Amino acid sequence: MARGMNKVMVIGFVERGPEMRRTPDGQAVTAIGVATQRFWTTNAGKARQSAAWFHIIAWGSLAESANRRLREGQRVYAQGHLQTRQWEDEAGQRHVRTEVVADKLIPMGPCDAGEEDSQERENKELPLCLNQMMVIGNLGRNPEMRYTPGGQAITSFSVASTRKWTAASGERRDATEWFNVISWGSLAEICSQYLAKGSRVYVEGELRTRGWEQPGGNKQYRTELVANEMIMLSPRPASSGAHNTIGSSRTALPF
Repeated sequence: MARGMNKVMVIGFVERGPEMRRTPDGQAVTAIGVATQRFWTTNAGKARQSAAWFHIIAWGSLAESANRRLREGQRVYAQGHLQTRQWEDEAGQRHVRTEVVADKLIPMGPCDAGEEDSQERENKELPLCLNQMMVIGNLGRNPEMRYTPGGQAITSFSVASTRKWTAASGERRDATEWFNVISWGSLAEICSQYLAKGSRVYVEGELRTRGWEQPGGNKQYRTELVANEMIMLSPRPASSGAHNTIGSSRTALPF
C-alpha cells in the first residue's frame, strides 16, 4: 500500500511550447505551459474569473509524442504528479519551480482558448478547463487558523506525500513532496479543530500560484492547494466527536 498520494489532473490550453531537448544520455524531455480558466460567483453575486498556469514536463516516448502532436492554443488533458525543484543561475540567484511531471497527455482538439463555448463552460460534466489535485499524506505542522476582515475562517497547514518507484537499474527510490494547503469557511474550522501535526489525510482541491514582491523588489511565488474536501485517515482523537470523513465545503471564495 502506498504511503502517500500525489496526483494532478489538468484540462487547459497550451500557452507555451512544446519545447523538447535531450539529456546527456539521450532521453527526450519536453516542457509545455498550460493555462486553465476558473469561473465563479462571489457571495455578493459578482461573476469572477481567474487563470492558473502550469509548467508540465514529459519524459521519454511521451515527450516525443507531445512534441509532435501538441501546439499553442490546443486544448489538452494532462495527468501526473507534482514536484518542486530548486536551482541557482549563473549569477547565484536561487530559483524554485513547481511542475507537473506528466504520465498522460491527451490532445482534445484544436480549440482556440479565445473561442469559448458558454454552454460548455456551464456543463459540469465536461468543463472547459480542469484544475484538480488529490493528495494523501501527513501534516508537517499544526494547522493555523485566522479570520479575514469579513469574518471568514481560513486555515493553512502543510502536507507531506511520499512517492515510491523503481529506477531503470532496479533500485527502489522514494521522494517526498510538500504541499501548502489552504482551506476556507466551515472546512477551515474543521481542519483547525480536528487535525494536528502527523495526522494522515486525504485532501482534494485546486492548485493556485500567487506572487508578491519583497521589500528589496525580488518577486516571490507560492503554489498552494486550495482544498474543497478533506478526509481524515488517522484515528480520530478520543476527545472529539468528529467523524473520520469530513464532507466537502464548496462555498464561493471571497476574492
